Amino acid sequence: MRLLAGLRDRLAGGSHALEVDASSVRDLLTRLVGESPDFRAAEELVFESATRDRAARDLRILVNGRSVQFLAGLDTNLQSNDTVTLHLTGARGYPGG
Repeated sequence: MRLLAGLRDRLAGGSHALEVDASSVRDLLTRLVGESPDFRAAEELVFESATRDRAARDLRILVNGRSVQFLAGLDTNLQSNDTVTLHLTGARGYPGG
């Protein structure tokens, strides 16, 4: 998984990439939030609500360069060699990613 811009510091302690074993995009995001030192802040950053039925509006999720909006959304299945890229748009993201 690749994290761009502000997500590096907020979710991965500054790391550009993480290895996460997950079966779907939702599973990957849930695991990412669960491993975060600040669980509540991470959950608010990634998911629109506590039900985890939708990603945050300004979070862009790409699987192998394709937006999950054009795939199966959060239910997009992942393979072990897939690259998932996360980045924020708008006010919560910042340049320099």
